[in-house]
Amino acid sequence: MLRVGGRFIRSERLFMEDRVAALALIPLYARMGCVHVVLVYGTNNVDLSGARLSEEALRRREIGSGLVLASRFFYAATLWILKNTILEFFKRLTGVTWERSYEMTLLIIRCTLAATFIAVLISDLAECQPFAHYWQVLPDPGGQCRQGYAQLLTMAVCNILTDLLLVFFPIPIIIRSQMTVKRKVQLTLLFSLSLAPVGVTLYRVPHIIWQDGNQQTRSLLASVELLFATAAANALVLGSFVRDRGTKKKKFKYGSVADSMDRSSASRSRRPTVRPWGSDEDLVRDMGYGIDPNLREIPESPGIDDNKFYPAAPVGNIASDMKHWQFPEPITCPEQLFCYSA
Repeated sequence: MLRVGGRFIRSERLFMEDRVAALALIPLYARMGCVHVVLVYGTNNVDLSGARLSEEALRRREIGSGLVLASRFFYAATLWILKNTILEFFKRLTGVTWERSYEMTLLIIRCTLAATFIAVLISDLAECQPFAHYWQVLPDPGGQCRQGYAQLLTMAVCNILTDLLLVFFPIPIIIRSQMTVKRKVQLTLLFSLSLAPVGVTLYRVPHIIWQDGNQQTRSLLASVELLFATAAANALVLGSFVRDRGTKKKKFKYGSVADSMDRSSASRSRRPTVRPWGSDEDLVRDMGYGIDPNLREIPESPGIDDNKFYPAAPVGNIASDMKHWQFPEPITCPEQLFCYSA
């Protein structure tokens, strides 16, 4: 929200990566709602041997176990949308280079993101058979339906692979650029922020397995990973806001069309001696002459009020006028009309 609001305030428009980043809020909030219910109601990933649960307690655990599937889907959707946000930024960044190799690399990464997301989704839904055992509490449906290790490992591998692709893609572009060494190091570190979710993933997987897939630990570490992924996806844009860089809107804007016309006419009136190309004065100026300084402030037609209304001239007798028509006599110009321009 800070990114979208800051971008709109600065430039009054949103780029594609900003819209994609805003889209990530939908699965993020949906996961938060699911995780809240899961932590309150509990799941079937507990040892209930010898325990006697009421019907209400069983129903709540069934609801919580079913929402675990939804929370895993929203968790993966949020991460992959954030990855696509970084990819859209790369697309806009490399769009000015017109190099086909960059376009092909972006296409390969985009296809990889789609394929890995489908793989995560399949591992989330196909591990437990029959499907209804995902939310079965009693009798025990088995570890495949309760712990979800297949989804955990598939998610970890795909997440690390895609994050490494997003880190290694811009580094050759930065190295081959004409920027200073200091600027190259800064940008490389910024683009390397996607390695932080990789570190969280490498920490999360073994700790979840050591705790037999404890849902509280799993949800906590997943939230930490989402926090790092969100920071990595928005660090470049928010950093440009802090440094006052990037696209900005125009500082001055006319309130209306009439206002803009008044301003343009006022700016033209400040230079009354400027004439269009091809005018008499323009031709004279090309020869090195200029208007006498004493005459430059004199209006073109002194004594005539432009705002006054004048009726049309009467129509004369064309036939009689043609009989008495003759060429006008040449008019001599004043000697000091033009002076040499030093």
